[in-house]
Amino acid sequence: MRRSQIVLLVAMILLAASPLFAVDAATKYKPCSLLTAAELETALHGKVDRSAERDITIPDGPFKGDVMSTCDWVVGSNTVTLNVIRGPKNQQEQAAGLASLRATEETLKQKGWTVELANIPGADCTSFKPPASESAAPGAQCFMVSKGLAFGLGVNGSVTVQLVKALADKVAARL
Repeated sequence: MRRSQIVLLVAMILLAASPLFAVDAATKYKPCSLLTAAELETALHGKVDRSAERDITIPDGPFKGDVMSTCDWVVGSNTVTLNVIRGPKNQQEQAAGLASLRATEETLKQKGWTVELANIPGADCTSFKPPASESAAPGAQCFMVSKGLAFGLGVNGSVTVQLVKALADKVAARL
C-alpha cells in the first residue's frame, strides 16, 4: 500500500503528546464512534479512563485547510489517538504525504529514536522506540485509506503494530 496518508504522522506525534480536552461541538468525522471502549479495553488490557474529540484545521502541507477529526483515549497507561481526514486527491498529495512522513521519521532517528517500518498488507504501520535518555513512551501506528478517507491510529505504550493494525481494521470497517 502506498504511504499516501502519512502526512497524518506529524499530527499524531504532536497530538499524542498534547493534553486531552473535551470539545462540545460535533466533529466532522466522529472518530470516537469508530472504536468502542470494550474493544480498546480488551486490546490494551486496561480501562478507558477518558476520551476527547476535536477537529483541527490543517495549517500547511498538502492537506492545508482541510479538517482532521481526532479522538484521544486514555486506556490504562496507554494513549490512543485516531485521526481521520479526507483521502489524497492525487499523486501530488500522495507524494507530499510520503515526503512528510520520511522527514519526520528521519528527524526522530537523528534524535536517537528507533523507527521500524512493518510489512503489513493493507496498511502502512510503524513502531517507534525512544532513546534511553528520553522519558517518552514507545508506540506503534498504522495509516490506512478506506472509503475515500485516510486515517491514522497510534498507540503510545508497549504495543505491537499487529495489535494496532487489528484495531485499525475495525475503524476501516466502520467508516
